[in-house]
Amino acid sequence: MSSALRTLEAGLKPARTGVARSEQAAVSTLAVIAAVVPLIVSTRAYDYYYWPKVQALYAGVAILGILALGTARQRELRAPRSPLVLAMGGWLAALVVSTLLSADPLVSLAGANYRDEGLLTWLSYGALAVFAAMASTTPGRVAVVAGAVVFAAGANGVVGILQHFGWSPVPQDLVRDAFQKATTRAWGTAGSAIALGACLVLVLPLVVSLYTWEARPLRRVGYGLAAVLLYAALVATWTRAAWGALVVGLGAWALAAGRRRLHGARRPLVVLGLLLAAVTPAILLTGPPREQLEREHIANRGENGGDRLFLWRTTAPLIFERPLFGWGPETLGEIYPAYDTPEFRRVFPASSIMKIIVDRPHNDLLQQGISTGLVGLAVYLAVWVAVFRSAWIVAAAGRRGGADPGGLAAGMLGGFAAYCFQLQFSFSYVSVAPLFWLLVGLLVALERMQGSCPGRRNTGGGTKEMAP
Repeated sequence: MSSALRTLEAGLKPARTGVARSEQAAVSTLAVIAAVVPLIVSTRAYDYYYWPKVQALYAGVAILGILALGTARQRELRAPRSPLVLAMGGWLAALVVSTLLSADPLVSLAGANYRDEGLLTWLSYGALAVFAAMASTTPGRVAVVAGAVVFAAGANGVVGILQHFGWSPVPQDLVRDAFQKATTRAWGTAGSAIALGACLVLVLPLVVSLYTWEARPLRRVGYGLAAVLLYAALVATWTRAAWGALVVGLGAWALAAGRRRLHGARRPLVVLGLLLAAVTPAILLTGPPREQLEREHIANRGENGGDRLFLWRTTAPLIFERPLFGWGPETLGEIYPAYDTPEFRRVFPASSIMKIIVDRPHNDLLQQGISTGLVGLAVYLAVWVAVFRSAWIVAAAGRRGGADPGGLAAGMLGGFAAYCFQLQFSFSYVSVAPLFWLLVGLLVALERMQGSCPGRRNTGGGTKEMAP
């Protein structure tokens, strides 16, 4: 009997080794996607910023799929079971139905030019989250992918600060250079100042959390400098919605971190606050003249600044024209009802000399309602509720000694709150969204770890020590 068991164990050992290698390869691929995709800019594409990122995203997801198939041959492979994953699945299903019933199915499938967020891209986002949740089976692996996300935001911040001071290491394509005039505001490699602001507010609360949790002096200094860098770049975007989102995100992070943690780190937090206070005027009083920024805003959006209210008012009725599953993703530019009206020309003066396409209402919930109808919107709201619920549960368990390395869950909660707030004044970008969905996947991984003792994880038949 014992010899038979030894034979079985010898046969299983290569399979287990193969599974471990596949999982590690998946984690490495996820880290590369997080660190590289948001930074890609290519002059060989008509759109220097978004289309090259989408191509790289598709390639990365395909590699992850191949690795998952290799793992599935050696063991039963199951997607994580959690309310968040179920909500994501329901929302992606609603997107599929909306695409099939779309006013323009091809555009809804592949995405519109200069946006590229059709069904294929959204499915890729969902795949990123699921693969991140499946492969990140230890706190060490979660930290690797989270570190890659922080690296991408930091690199974007460096580029943004250089742009603020008049030099950009990345080019502008003709459309952006002619219309957005982004050279007056930092845009990093994200494609616009708004997108860069979204990226920074998503990650900055996470970095502040790591800074607060870190006990080793050198690492704490490193996280502090990273926070100052991201904050300086955020100020350089001149994006007011992102500035407000940061306040919301840091408030949510403080609630999740807890009074005891904040009290224990009060001195480092005071030092960080003083540094950020010093950075603010250093950025606001340098870079492009204020008059230039104001001229750009008036040229693109009108003197009254009411462009978003106008867009919300003129696009909201579209939801009730097709209330169940909407018009399909990426179709607003074709169905927008207020083109060529006097009020449109008043709100957007540039429309008198060039064609202005309204393909986003600059409100994420409104966008989802138009694209996927009330059914899709309801499931999408369920995704956000599940995200905040899971983040709060993991952060609360982390305060009691559970699996939350470096306060990641508390930082994620702050980043998610900031990103959600910012989205209500803008929309999803392919240069930022992969980072969000990767963090969602890491959150699911942390939630799975909370079912066992600190330092251990569930294995289906007891527990075993976590590898780094």
